[in-house]
Amino acid sequence: MFVILHNPLSKNKKSKRTTKKVIDHFKEKGIPFRLKSLLKIKDIEYYIKHTPEDIRILLLGGDGTINTFINKTYSLHMTHDVYVMGNGSGNDFLRTLKREPTRYQPILKLTHNTKQRYFMNGSGIGIDGMIAHRVNLSKNRNKFNYFFNTLKGFLSFKPTYAEVTIDDELYTFKKVYMIGINNGQYFGGGMRIAPEARLSDEFMDVIVVHGMRKLKLFLVFLSVYFGFHTRLKKYVFIKKAKHVKASMFTSQIAQCDGETFPKTKSIAVDYTKKMAHFKVFDWNTLDELYK
Repeated sequence: MFVILHNPLSKNKKSKRTTKKVIDHFKEKGIPFRLKSLLKIKDIEYYIKHTPEDIRILLLGGDGTINTFINKTYSLHMTHDVYVMGNGSGNDFLRTLKREPTRYQPILKLTHNTKQRYFMNGSGIGIDGMIAHRVNLSKNRNKFNYFFNTLKGFLSFKPTYAEVTIDDELYTFKKVYMIGINNGQYFGGGMRIAPEARLSDEFMDVIVVHGMRKLKLFLVFLSVYFGFHTRLKKYVFIKKAKHVKASMFTSQIAQCDGETFPKTKSIAVDYTKKMAHFKVFDWNTLDELYK
C-alpha cells in the first residue's frame, strides 16, 4: 500500500492535474493507496512515525515540498521507502536524482542569521536569492516566469565584495553576483549550475559568479542551461568543499531549495550526519513493485 502525500499549492495549484493522473494510475493497476494533503497534516513527524513501516510513501511536489518534508521529519529515523515524483515548478533535486539514482542522499544544513535550515539540492546568496524571492511572490511559477524575473534581477542587482571560506581557506572576490553551494546539479528549474556535482560523494560544489558586466552576466546565465559556464574561469569560480562560509559586503537574500531568507549577509553550509533515502517514482514503478 502507498500513502500519497501531495502539496496542492505546488506549481501554482496546477499540480491537481498531475495528482489526478497518479490516482487514476493507481486505480488502473488496482494498487491500494491513501491520498493525504500535506497542508492538512498538522504534525508530519507524528504522522510518519505512526504509519506502519511496510507502507510506502509517495511524495508529490517540487523542491519546496521535499524541503518542507525533510525539515519536518529530520529528527526521525526514517525506515519507510519514500518515492518522489516531480509535481512542482522546479524539480531540480529530482533532475539530479534521475541522473544519479543513489540509494542514500546527504542532507545539508544552511546556517543564516544564526538560524538553521536543512536542504537537499542547493543553497546560495546573492542574485539567485533575489530571483527566487521574486518568483515566490509571483502568481505564476514556471520557466518563463523564472526567466522573466531573472532579467528583472539583472537590472536591479548590485554586485558587491565577498569573502568565501572553503575548508578553512579564504577566497576574496570583487563584484560578486552570486555564491551558490550545491549538492545537486541544477537550480532555477533546469539550469545546470553545478554539472560536476554528485549526490553520492562527500563534497558540495561552490560556484561564485563575479567580476563581469551585466551584459556578459546575461550571456553566462544563458550558458548555464547547458553547463558551458564552467569554461569561463575568469568569471566563474568553482571548487569542491566539505564546509563553506560565505559573506557579502551588503545585505542580501539567501536561499535554499527556493526558500528565501532576506536581510542576510553571511551563510554557512555543512553536511549533517543524516541521510535521506529518496527513490524516483515513474509510471513503471508500480509494475516493478507489484509483478
